[in-house]
Amino acid sequence: MEQNSFVRQHFNLSNVFTTLLIYLVVSVLISFWRAPRYPTSIPWVGHGKGWRAAFKNIFGAFANCQKWVNEGYRKYSKNGQPFVLPSTLGSPAEVIIPRSQMQWMLDLPDSVLSTSAAHYDLLAGDYNFVEPIILQDPYHEHVIHRNLARNLNSLIPDLNDEICRDVDELFGMQQEWRSFNLLDFFMKLIPKTTNHMLVGEPLCRNQDYLDNVLSFTNDVIRGFLLFSLTPKVLHLVIGAIHSLGPKYHAWRTAKHSLPVIRNRLDDIKKKDAGDAEYKDWEEPNDFITWSIRTAMVEGRSDEYEPRRIALRIMPVNFASIHTTSMTGQAALLDILSSDPGVLEQLREEAQRVYREEGNQWTKQGLARMYKMDSAIRESQRYSVLAMTFVQRKVIDKAGVTGPDGTYFAHGTLLACPWASVSVDEELHEQPDNYDAFRYSRKREAYEAKPAEERDQAEGLRLKQTALVTTSDKHLPFSHGRHACPGRFFVSHELKILFAYLFLNYDIKHLDERPKSFWIGRNIVLPFQASIELRRRGKV
Repeated sequence: MEQNSFVRQHFNLSNVFTTLLIYLVVSVLISFWRAPRYPTSIPWVGHGKGWRAAFKNIFGAFANCQKWVNEGYRKYSKNGQPFVLPSTLGSPAEVIIPRSQMQWMLDLPDSVLSTSAAHYDLLAGDYNFVEPIILQDPYHEHVIHRNLARNLNSLIPDLNDEICRDVDELFGMQQEWRSFNLLDFFMKLIPKTTNHMLVGEPLCRNQDYLDNVLSFTNDVIRGFLLFSLTPKVLHLVIGAIHSLGPKYHAWRTAKHSLPVIRNRLDDIKKKDAGDAEYKDWEEPNDFITWSIRTAMVEGRSDEYEPRRIALRIMPVNFASIHTTSMTGQAALLDILSSDPGVLEQLREEAQRVYREEGNQWTKQGLARMYKMDSAIRESQRYSVLAMTFVQRKVIDKAGVTGPDGTYFAHGTLLACPWASVSVDEELHEQPDNYDAFRYSRKREAYEAKPAEERDQAEGLRLKQTALVTTSDKHLPFSHGRHACPGRFFVSHELKILFAYLFLNYDIKHLDERPKSFWIGRNIVLPFQASIELRRRGKV
């Protein structure tokens, strides 16, 4: 009885609430104290600056971040001024740089403003990627930069075969209407196509390998959301527990990938040594080979160690699966909920270009799919996946001074307001509408002109509106020298996928697009969205 009385006395609801309130206050104060000193000369959105405002910002940020960014963009960015987006429980404050200063930010060296340091913090590099070095020195991005684009043409036939086979397996050959969860479809298909490029056959079809690659990706996504909504002072404790998931799934994945990597490294060394048995051996054209060859040429013996390559495979999988799935789902929802004629025009274009290329996909043919290219790019603008992009962290101990004289201290996080740029009426006509062919009309009109009437300067300008082209008006693939190196692969992947899907399946029009919503700075897609389709007759 005395024990029960003690429990009731000390653990009643009032005491629990008081404890949580004290913990929250202490957490905010510690986070405020440890945060970089943001310039007092520039304005803050939300409830302003100072420790009192910090409490209000934390509660208000869950519902008002998008509103604050848009307000700051209209009041400050469009007048060439930076502003501060306040921190949340787990995410630091960001200085939002106006478009007029973006080039200044991009031109600074990595030793002053670091992309990898910003990504390390945003993606919780201490806990999400097994070893800190994987994000601290993102050598995998360097390998992709050096090799992927120049090998794309040779990858297209295998990519097409993989997509056709996987779509047929996932959607089936039935000619009656059936309903499918859209996110589930992408999360099953994209790992296969991605790993065809990363590890090749037959590993890219090993279900246990794919299951653990996908589980690792989901671990990172959960961690990203968890750490962004959790006070910094708790990250050490929560991170120790959370990190068990990524470590386990990376280990399970490596059980399959390490034998392939070791054999590949051994084969390459024997070929280089002049082994007669390897005279006619052709190196598989995938990320494993690219990693070994690039590291050998550059004298990076640490980067062609098998376990390191196995770990490098994981962030590439995360970036590709997460980004491509979200982009593909958003684009398909936008296409299916727009005018029904959009789908028919995309189908007609895919059929025409495919036949013109001899019933195969080529790099040139995919580049001529102007309507498809535009529909996906317009979805990236209309259905943005992030409020801010192009993050850079000040790592120079002396800080850095902006073009307007504003001083940014060491540790300050800079970013660009993508969500607001995407709906700026001065940059995009009728920005609140999804106009699938916004970027293709002028390109098609230009290509329809006789050669002698085409203006070369106009042609180059129109090419800048392509899906893979980044600019200060189009940031989904970031911008500058650290723009996403895999965007060319993503473009080919989604065009082939949509072309095959539209040519071989009837898909019901959506009367209304399922809504996404924001929690703080994070977008949550309509994960329960489904589509209805059936196999078409012979095309």
